[in-house]
Amino acid sequence: MKFKAQFVAPRLDVSGYRDALDRALREAISQALMEWLDSVLEKIPEWSGASRATFSTLAGTIGMVIPSSPSPNAKVMVGSRVGEGIMSSAGSKLSLNEPPGQYTFTYQSNLPWLVWNEYNNANENPDPTKWPPPAKLLTPGPYEFQAKGLMTFNQFSKGVRLPVVGPFCIGKKIKV
Repeated sequence: MKFKAQFVAPRLDVSGYRDALDRALREAISQALMEWLDSVLEKIPEWSGASRATFSTLAGTIGMVIPSSPSPNAKVMVGSRVGEGIMSSAGSKLSLNEPPGQYTFTYQSNLPWLVWNEYNNANENPDPTKWPPPAKLLTPGPYEFQAKGLMTFNQFSKGVRLPVVGPFCIGKKIKV
């Protein structure tokens, strides 16, 4: 008996899949950042504009604008501190595939009262370098926005799916 056979060896279009993966992860980290920002900003009150403005540089990396203007009472008492907030934002960036395979965003601020209010109720435990007692903040904290942001990020990341590999599998005929 005589048989003719034709075998097909699978090959993976690695370059094509890496491109698809890069596009998917860029979109995922941008969406994660947007959801993270929406989540943490719910915890940050609007007063002089400074605390919310610390997020502006990072938000700008995905084209998001953070409204940060002082409330009418703050304008009378302390004025706008939006510029101070922007200048107090350090290390706020979005990294896409740098180094290869890593998609991250980083937020960092050294704005003293935002850092203090993240962990403390300033009405019960006032920052000794800021408002002297009996000054009372309308939203004294603790904000705990970092924990809320982490929870939001983790919840979002559970739903992220990588591109399907099937379309990048190519068959190559092998003669026998």
